[in-house]
Amino acid sequence: MLPLRVTDPQEVGGYRLLGRLGEGGQGVVFLAVSSAGTKVALKVLPATTDSLVRNRFLKEVAAAQRVARFCTAQVLDAGIFERRPFIVSEYVDGPSLVEAVEQDGPRSDSALQRIAVATLTALGAVHAVGMVHRDFKPANVLLGPDGPVVIDFGLATVPGMTTIGQSGQAAAVGTPAFMAPEQLSARRVTAAADMWSWAVSMTFAGTGRLPFTGESLTATAYAILNGEPVVGDLSEPLDSLVRRCLNKNAALRPSARDALRELVAAGAQAIGPLPPPAAIIAADDEAFSSAETPVDAPRPQRSSGAGPRHGRPVRKPDQLARSTGRAKWRPRRAAATLLASVLLIAGASGLALILSHHPSPTRAASDRTGGSPEINAETAARTRTVTWILQQVSRAAVVSCDSAVCGELAERGFPDLDPLGPESNDPLDSNVVVATADIRNQFGTRLASVYAPVIIASFGSGNARIEVREVIPGGTKAYRAALTADLRARRIAEAQLRANSQVTASATARTQLLSGDIDPQLPQLIAAMASFQPVRIVAFGDHGPGGGPASLLRSVDLATHVTRSHLAALAYLRWMQEFVRAQRAQYRPALSEQITLPTGQTVLRIQYDAPSPLS
Repeated sequence: MLPLRVTDPQEVGGYRLLGRLGEGGQGVVFLAVSSAGTKVALKVLPATTDSLVRNRFLKEVAAAQRVARFCTAQVLDAGIFERRPFIVSEYVDGPSLVEAVEQDGPRSDSALQRIAVATLTALGAVHAVGMVHRDFKPANVLLGPDGPVVIDFGLATVPGMTTIGQSGQAAAVGTPAFMAPEQLSARRVTAAADMWSWAVSMTFAGTGRLPFTGESLTATAYAILNGEPVVGDLSEPLDSLVRRCLNKNAALRPSARDALRELVAAGAQAIGPLPPPAAIIAADDEAFSSAETPVDAPRPQRSSGAGPRHGRPVRKPDQLARSTGRAKWRPRRAAATLLASVLLIAGASGLALILSHHPSPTRAASDRTGGSPEINAETAARTRTVTWILQQVSRAAVVSCDSAVCGELAERGFPDLDPLGPESNDPLDSNVVVATADIRNQFGTRLASVYAPVIIASFGSGNARIEVREVIPGGTKAYRAALTADLRARRIAEAQLRANSQVTASATARTQLLSGDIDPQLPQLIAAMASFQPVRIVAFGDHGPGGGPASLLRSVDLATHVTRSHLAALAYLRWMQEFVRAQRAQYRPALSEQITLPTGQTVLRIQYDAPSPLS
């Protein structure tokens, strides 16, 4: 750490600066201390007076705060200080990967594998919230006391925060030697560009050399665009993964999630649950618009729960009614915020519902009593639906609903609502449609065939029935086309669990593991548990509330003692319970309790309340 300069401030946003950690094209990084005495890394960016740039900066920080903490430096706070945006993140005490290689030489096979797994886990988490790192390189991988950590993600897409060339035009974001061909060519950049940068970085970490070199930046860029990579001698399966990630066709590179799955399947130790599938990244020219409304600065994160709630202020119920029949509470880019929370299923369509566990509301949705049986039935169904959404649906999702449901959700603080009325066009910009009788009558058969073919929860009956549906572009046709690939993906995950020597199963559970009907959250959790202790599956079940016809088996009964474990029965049960409780909020089951089956066997029942869609 270098001392502060005379021109450096002593305090920024309530954080006292201790010294300089580094300086680059995006700004200066300081070591700072919070009012609570916690050391943090604080980056101060170039000054700007453009309110649109400031708003976009705060929105990108809010997105970065949704990134799962596995192997990433958590973004804690952000704001504006004397016209200069600043961002506060977790301080990682350790050298960068480039420093480690330069000082101690290339990493060995086992150490390199750990770095590969950690960085893929981090990139998968970044991509899952619709972000692209754009400057992944060994200098942005810190080897902290708890393992490798990826830093500096989330700001490369902010206009005004990028490097400016001599011509005054924005230069390509990134470090040239690690940039993908599409970055150098100023073409649209997606998560695949990060996978190219990851492969270059792993080559450097494993060999000490870069796969593309030249005597100048121009020569290096030419080699990247036209030459073949020189990867050197990396062990499998890392060698083949790196070579596939260095394909000049971005569409042929594996995703971070798929690459991580291959490494784990080959025997690498997973650090956490597989990250969710990557969200669809909005095109750069669509991701920033002068029509965006201002947002408040993100608040500091204070826990490891489901994450902070950021974005536009929640509208009051009386603001729902608009002449267009649709409240414009958000930029219309739902795809860019998809998959910010828990993985439900790897779908061929690239879509999944965003679900997470939130505390149950303490106030009933309606205090009304009396009235006709029909009205009481509708009120009861609406109350159960609203409660379910508040508990299960992430604040990053966009929910379409009628004025009654939207009004109750708005009163409870749900941020992204898309009211549907007689003049509404369609719910295609939403992730979820709450289909009351009026909504079903309004859209008729198009609701299922064109917009939302998957029912994931249902409450009430008859005319009072309310369905919670997932929106899938392409409707029923696209949904059915994805089923085969989805089923295949689930069966692969279940087959990997059957092949795990640390996992045994009863005859019933073995049959269920051949069905492809198990929610992907369960095999992931069981595989993670089996990394530490042997696990025995008694049976899978479907005990969660609110499930619709698209629900998969989302609970499992595990034996409370396994003879192969070195732990005594009571200690083993306590370990399982603590393991489940230790999961980060978006991966934590809703229920974990010891029960006695009708057969007399005692099991630990683990249950995810949120039913998964099939796409």
